[in-house]
Amino acid sequence: MSRFHSLSRHYMGLVAFAALLAFSGGVRAGDDFTRPGFQTLNAGVCPADRADAVEPYRPCSTARLLYPHYPKTPWLTRLIARSVILPMFSEVLDKPLPPLAAGEAAKDRYLILLKTLIREKSAALAEEAAEPPMFDFSAALTGCDESNRSQEGNAWPERFGPLLQFSLRHTLSTEGEAHPPGPEGAFIVIDTDKRRAVTFDDIILPGREKALEALQRDAFRAYLEAAGELSAAEIDAHLADPTFAFHLSKNWRIAPGGLVFGYGMYEIGPRPLGMPEIFVDSQILQDIIRPGILAHIPEARPGE
Repeated sequence: MSRFHSLSRHYMGLVAFAALLAFSGGVRAGDDFTRPGFQTLNAGVCPADRADAVEPYRPCSTARLLYPHYPKTPWLTRLIARSVILPMFSEVLDKPLPPLAAGEAAKDRYLILLKTLIREKSAALAEEAAEPPMFDFSAALTGCDESNRSQEGNAWPERFGPLLQFSLRHTLSTEGEAHPPGPEGAFIVIDTDKRRAVTFDDIILPGREKALEALQRDAFRAYLEAAGELSAAEIDAHLADPTFAFHLSKNWRIAPGGLVFGYGMYEIGPRPLGMPEIFVDSQILQDIIRPGILAHIPEARPGE
């Protein structure tokens, strides 16, 4: 009997805690962020005279998009479309896009944009060459864990309290390019309580950009030193080289113990440097980053 009463008190406590969270806005009825579905959309064009070609290896121009959708939380699917994926298409197509219309399915818009990209890029290449080369576009919105970015089944977003964290990567390469551009990408953090994306301006305290840039520069130096491929003098020369001038990164994500700031290919170094991600400890961000963000940074795990 005593065991039954003990369990009853335990479950009553859990129910009361859940009710408190729901009342405070931490949980909303119907919201489910734990199991997004994944959609993979494809578009392409194969010229008739090259459809059966063996060479080159990509006889067709292709465009693909992998994105999560939340059947039980449709507002999140639409927020991802409005704040993340549509701006990416706007950048790639180099033109403004109309907002997602009321009732319009994100999947339908995405497929139209994939076909638009194929058509416009193909037309541009046709003007430049008698036999236009093929090209390949690929974009994926997944979790930030490097080990599962390309695995649909495991690429869940990371969650820190009310914050959901994603990574968007896209590439556009053309057949025959001697130095194809590297991937472009960004981290995306969504506040599920406020139902909005969290921007860089939302996290930094007023007037602290220069202070953060100095910390990022120190972290980048440590990043280069840890790689062990450059001497101290070479690192100094690299940081002073205007070709890859170091600058403030507003591309951020949460990591155990601090924040990670990312740079694109060629942004602060040559192609072998890849897409650097530099870590800044939360302990030195106390007077730079807003407390509301720092509060959601988990402690660093042993060995990190």
